[in-house]
Amino acid sequence: MNLRLLLGISLLGLGASAQTTIPAGTPFRVRTTEFIDVDSTQAGAKFRGALDDPVMINGYAVLPRGAPVVLVAAKVEQGGRFKGSDLIELKVDSIAVGNRSYDVVTSLSQSKTSGEGGKTAAKVGVGTGLGAIIGGLAGGGKGAGIGALVGLAGGTAIAASGQPHLKIPSETRLDFQFVAALAVR
Repeated sequence: MNLRLLLGISLLGLGASAQTTIPAGTPFRVRTTEFIDVDSTQAGAKFRGALDDPVMINGYAVLPRGAPVVLVAAKVEQGGRFKGSDLIELKVDSIAVGNRSYDVVTSLSQSKTSGEGGKTAAKVGVGTGLGAIIGGLAGGGKGAGIGALVGLAGGTAIAASGQPHLKIPSETRLDFQFVAALAVR
């Protein structure tokens, strides 16, 4: 049998009405194609991405690499200047293949910054202590009190400068899983 005949038979078996089901639990990876900043994002915001690898079922690429993906911010939390951390949870809303778009139900991919809680207390405490020592050396007991207040203000200002908010650059790879099976034609 020649290669054209084999290819023709294979394609007949996968005709336009053929349907493949991607089972729940199937993992896949999405690459973001735009910048995501927690400072300007609210729950429900949509972002673009692309499948980083094909989704394979029985050796066939059911969803091709590069297929356009719509991501949705399911949850967004901004950490304060003194405590907490930034958090964004993204889910895949849809995947497009050819001229079809498939609504999907996926797991969440979570990105977060580390909190500053303990560091904040240390910065404020060190500032207060240093201020009291310097004030005490300069002006005795009364100077120590004034120095402590100045140090407290300085430590608080340093702590308030904090860390930058969460930003997810374009080309970031995020891992997901199908929560519900997906029928693909």
